Amino acid sequence: MTKRVLMFPGQGSQKLGMASDLKDAVNALTGQLDFDMVAIMARDEEKLGLTEYTQPAIVSHSAALLERFNADFDYTIGHSLGEYAALVASGVIRAEDAVRIVAKRGQLMASAFPNGVGAMAAVLGLQIAEVEALCQELSTEEAVIEPANINCPGQIVVSGHQSKIDELVKNGKALGAKRVLPLNVSGPFHSSMMKVIAAEFSEFIEGFEFRDAEVPVVQNVSAAPETDAATIKRQLIEQLYSPVRFEQSVQNLIELGVTEFVEIGPGKVLGGLVKKISRDVTITSIETLEDLEGWNDEWQQHS
Repeated sequence: MTKRVLMFPGQGSQKLGMASDLKDAVNALTGQLDFDMVAIMARDEEKLGLTEYTQPAIVSHSAALLERFNADFDYTIGHSLGEYAALVASGVIRAEDAVRIVAKRGQLMASAFPNGVGAMAAVLGLQIAEVEALCQELSTEEAVIEPANINCPGQIVVSGHQSKIDELVKNGKALGAKRVLPLNVSGPFHSSMMKVIAAEFSEFIEGFEFRDAEVPVVQNVSAAPETDAATIKRQLIEQLYSPVRFEQSVQNLIELGVTEFVEIGPGKVLGGLVKKISRDVTITSIETLEDLEGWNDEWQQHS
């Protein structure tokens, strides 16, 4: 029997015009925020690129599609921010609460460091052990650089102080990387530098109800299926300053018998990463209502 995982994208998948066919659902999910999410998605590219708006935009897009998703699934997973949509799918938190939580998360992440203090870059062509060794070599007591997103073979994102990211971008080829590309982000996400916001974020999410997962969620921190509400909540805090172990998570899902990966939300980034991890699985991307209706019809015919 086919085992299926639902995947939810993270930051970087946003684009102008996203969720244009889901405006009513997005409005309902984001009504408690103090800005007009639908208007920003439609016509404010600059704001949409700021993490405090990007995060609720992506999660509300995924959650709006999820409301109409009919098929059964065995696991959920999200990439960084996408973990919150995965928790909605798994029955851990309400969709409206997920949107409020990521709006706060985005605000805290955006305000943690002034521009120019922290940054991120994609390292292409090296394996994780090589990247870890490079980071240890470059880091000092005053300035760190650390693996942040372990996405797929040969694609690892690093995070840390701007000076160290600049050093790696400049000398990456000499250090053995095929390429090192600076990322357009406003801080050193998923590095130990983000511990500065952990206490405030932890206090904020105490105000929301977390239930045990009805469907196991493979969390970024452990790369393992989790169902216990307290464990899930603790790992959401740790996720702020820990690497996203996406490649390991996908490998673990395949070992658990998953053969079908369904990406729900803007873009097709995760599907592309899964293809680089395994050629032996089926990948579907659902970005629009039209995609979803086609998927639901097909599923009903075969179930």
